[in-house]
Amino acid sequence: MALQFPQPVFETLNHQTMPTPTLDEYDMASTYAEEFARAQVNSSVKDVTCIYRSHAFPASRLVWKIEKSGRPFALKIDTLSPETGRLSKEFDVLTRLSDHFKGNETNRVVRPVYLAPHGAFMVTEFIDRPTAVDYIYNSSNDDQVAQVYRRAGSWLNTLHSFQAPTEYAFRPRWMTDSINDLSTALPLHIEEASKPMIDAFLSQAKRLKNRPDIRVFSHGDFHGDNLIMGSGTVIGLDFTEARDKLAVYDIVDLLKADIFRDGPASEIDRSGVLRKNKDMFFRQYRHPIDPEILECCLRGRLLKDWLRLWQTDFTCSPFEDRKKHRLHLRLRAAFSTD
Repeated sequence: MALQFPQPVFETLNHQTMPTPTLDEYDMASTYAEEFARAQVNSSVKDVTCIYRSHAFPASRLVWKIEKSGRPFALKIDTLSPETGRLSKEFDVLTRLSDHFKGNETNRVVRPVYLAPHGAFMVTEFIDRPTAVDYIYNSSNDDQVAQVYRRAGSWLNTLHSFQAPTEYAFRPRWMTDSINDLSTALPLHIEEASKPMIDAFLSQAKRLKNRPDIRVFSHGDFHGDNLIMGSGTVIGLDFTEARDKLAVYDIVDLLKADIFRDGPASEIDRSGVLRKNKDMFFRQYRHPIDPEILECCLRGRLLKDWLRLWQTDFTCSPFEDRKKHRLHLRLRAAFSTD
């Protein structure tokens, strides 16, 4: 029997705000919603609401919630997709993954519904449930969060089984180059505080360079907002970055959210996350991951995120100020034994 997962009761930590679309954007979304409705036996659409705007591509990528015949749907727009094929590729991935997850009672992907012939938008089911990040950031129940990690591990284990893994060398240069670049534009006190951690990370990355690990079909953007926690089923979404890569990077994308959980320094391991939550993730994730490479990648990601928030030309939001503090706490614990 599938584990029932109730709606959480928590004070929400606002890491995202609802976007405000322009009139032209609203008109475009309404036109696409009507196009979708006509393609579905000429039904009507109402309640067109913008729920997401891409931070990296704010002018071209938006997601809208629409209602057709009393059912909610997600309408995903990318105005550049007719040229890039981005949404067509994602729709194809969702279709193939739906077959892969078929028969799995506890894990699946969001159901693809419609792809516009011109490729500028696609429609999927809309699921009104909290994401993994909603629980990890906000739940007051540590056991509930541990179960989120266990269920996320099960879902990712299924995704990473989509095709046979291959062996691939660990090449951390993209991380080391990024951290070196970020270290050149820091306040003096952060430059001094970060140097021992940067040196330890660079030494570890150099030692592990070219060590083999497994490469799999990966989500590519596996932060917890892309994992919906249903009452008995975990649902993955947003596969626009899906591709073959080292499996460890999807794991890092998810585990890094653990910085918002409280716990004594003695319970934080060398990767900077709580042992309990990492252990719960690996109860259901069974692919062989090199633990030292995972440790190195988690340290590198937390360090990179922290340094980015301390750039002299960067102004933090209230959420980012809190994140910066939490990252520092975890980094101090992670590098305390180096």
